Amino acid sequence: MDTKVVILKNGFIRNQSHTSSAITTARTKMTANELKAFYQCSTLIQKDDDKFTEYVISIKDFVETLGFSDTNSNYVKELCRHLAKQTFEIEKDGIWEIYTIFSRFRFDTKKQLITIKFNDDMKPYLLELKNNFTQIKQVKYIKEFESKYTIRIYALLKDYRLMGHRDINIEALSKMLQLPKSYRNYNFIKLRVLEPALKEINEKSDLEIYNIEPIEKQGKKIITIRIEFGNKADKVANDCIQMLRQKLKRNNDNLADTFIGYIYSISENPTMGDIFTIGNIEADDRGYYTCKDINNTTLFAIMGKKKFTEKMLLNIYIAIKYKIESEKNIFAELPDWQNNQDRIKEFKDRFTKILEAYDKRNDYFKK
Repeated sequence: MDTKVVILKNGFIRNQSHTSSAITTARTKMTANELKAFYQCSTLIQKDDDKFTEYVISIKDFVETLGFSDTNSNYVKELCRHLAKQTFEIEKDGIWEIYTIFSRFRFDTKKQLITIKFNDDMKPYLLELKNNFTQIKQVKYIKEFESKYTIRIYALLKDYRLMGHRDINIEALSKMLQLPKSYRNYNFIKLRVLEPALKEINEKSDLEIYNIEPIEKQGKKIITIRIEFGNKADKVANDCIQMLRQKLKRNNDNLADTFIGYIYSISENPTMGDIFTIGNIEADDRGYYTCKDINNTTLFAIMGKKKFTEKMLLNIYIAIKYKIESEKNIFAELPDWQNNQDRIKEFKDRFTKILEAYDKRNDYFKK
């Protein structure tokens, strides 16, 4: 069957990128602009797609959406040429596999059009995601980052959004970022990678990094670091509302298809008891709309579809902000829990060393 071709008359219109966590930790030599282009192109993939589509976009829309300062068509052509050669190196069960990301770029100079298609080998990491751990990356923030390292760190944290911290092995991070061997020490990584990433992420994204600290050493050498972070409630809530407005438009103003399953607050200053999950939306002949929770309890009712929709969006916004602020309190307790796990690990390591020494001693006397 021929490949489906989609003409992007309005350019890129989505900001949410769904990619496997294997992509987040893969080795790649892509530049910042190449990473931005990859993540933006990945927003074109629909969750129900079972194969890759071929997309056609104007050079003008391509450049404007990505926010590149250089609009020269030769620059864009070179960017596409480099993207066509770029790869992800993914490790699984001790085996490294190298995947070319895109199978095709076509550059039409006369019509000023670019044709884009992903490599079919990328299906497990971009299409078949139901059984793969994945979190949404907001591309509108990725496009604001200047450093390729910031983009990679942001993606790493997004995959651990619900945990509030991520422990990162320095050697693994160095390989992932393809750092030269002479730069693979913690002081360099802290100065050139972590500190700039912290600054950019905190200033420009929906995440906030609270702390970066070493948690494991081998002698004086730092082996592992922990990054503690959380969501910025207002930005995440705004992102969700924008997405719901777009979803409502795509659903031809079908309220049920758009809002069912989202959380809703019945109070402007909610507590946990004020948050419900939307289960049903009903309308009568008079244009009177009713929102019910999953237990069929009425949350609110109002006359007029427009007023109903705006109240729905406002109280979903309030619920999301409350939920995120509540998560931050949980995040604050996680390091204490993790410290207990670290102490248990340290005790086990010491006990194991004692047993090993005891076994060696017995082996010596047996001789």
